[in-house]
Amino acid sequence: MFHAVIQERKKFGPLGWNIIYEFNNSDREFAFSTLRMYCDIGFIPWDALEYITGEITYGGRVTDSWDLRCLKTILKGFFSPSTLEPGYTYSKSGVYYCPEYEKLEEYRDFVDTFPIIEEPEIFGMHENANIAYQTKETQTVIRTMIDCQPSTSGGGEGKSADEIAFELAEGVIQSIIKKIYTDNAHPHLFKRDKKDRLPSLTTVLMQEVDRFNKLLALIHSSMNNLQKAIKGFVVMSEQLEEVYRAFLNNQVPIMWSSKSYPSLKSLGSWVHDLELRLDFICIWIEHYHPPSYWLSGFYFTQGFLTGTLQTHARKYDLPIDQLKYDFVMQKLFIDQELIKITHDAEKREVASAYGDLTVPLDGVLIHGLFVDAGLFDNLSMTLVDPNPGICMLRERGYAISHVKMCKCKKFKFSISSISVHLDVGILGKARTEVITT
Repeated sequence: MFHAVIQERKKFGPLGWNIIYEFNNSDREFAFSTLRMYCDIGFIPWDALEYITGEITYGGRVTDSWDLRCLKTILKGFFSPSTLEPGYTYSKSGVYYCPEYEKLEEYRDFVDTFPIIEEPEIFGMHENANIAYQTKETQTVIRTMIDCQPSTSGGGEGKSADEIAFELAEGVIQSIIKKIYTDNAHPHLFKRDKKDRLPSLTTVLMQEVDRFNKLLALIHSSMNNLQKAIKGFVVMSEQLEEVYRAFLNNQVPIMWSSKSYPSLKSLGSWVHDLELRLDFICIWIEHYHPPSYWLSGFYFTQGFLTGTLQTHARKYDLPIDQLKYDFVMQKLFIDQELIKITHDAEKREVASAYGDLTVPLDGVLIHGLFVDAGLFDNLSMTLVDPNPGICMLRERGYAISHVKMCKCKKFKFSISSISVHLDVGILGKARTEVITT
């Protein structure tokens, strides 16, 4: 049963395991032989069995520390003294348990009574995990259907594929600025300290500008060349052909995504998200540090996190490797969409757009964090299981401090191949105020 559970968790993607592992029959057979060998001594050494099975037999394949912790937790539900008690079940529903039969045929009949589609509870997961799994399967089917469609349209009265691609390219050109300029940067950004050092966050900002400018140059160059190729002025290269097909499928071209920040958005959403990111950076350059930093808007999030620690380390002359983050929830809800609308209307930074914020003397205010497969309970001020049917919800935060920290892995997006690690604790004085959005 344990072997089947850890195998089937793979279908839930990053909710099941951060990394996909190939557990096989040899692992199961070795676990059985170990169990028989230790049971022959007259008593069951639970600690030894848990260690050998969890750390060596199966755990030897696991390379992620969070996955290993999860595997050993699941194992305790199958390898513990309570499993021998009468009426013990492997799930709350009571569907899965170990019957006391004598014939193999009886066990086969019992297995046939299991549900065809397993509930997530047997895998130790919330019922919303099925929604995530079904969504992933649906997206795979849709992508396959899109890829099977012909790249040229029929002879109908609608727009041709060339016209659609040309208009999309023109829309991108009109929506996205060509370059981020730093000529009109706020002078305080470049104010050096007594040791003639630029502020750490200014260095982070300039690095972000360089990365975005390279992406912007690539986008506008490819759009101009695509329009010329559609009109027949230049040859349609293989790369432009890929951009052309991606536009017709409402996908981000590989030419862009390979040089861009990680994102799973479709083309339209990706372009709009880029507009928000550029607005965030441009306003920061022109009007100094924002009251709250949009964590989701950084090209390289780790750079900002390190820059924040370095700012605190320089201020108090502390070793940066001895600093960790202390998070405090705030009574505010910030939507970057609304902030951009205010920026577009006022052409400047407007503090009131962030609500009633008090910028801390140490640390920074951030917003743009999301909780996947979880929920922040406004009453108990703790992380809890999500509500049924709601996989990801924008939550309001409340000011709290001196609480027990939940150490967990942070990801840039919902696929866990690229992650952002934040060590949380209360060592040192570095503090990050968190505003959930």
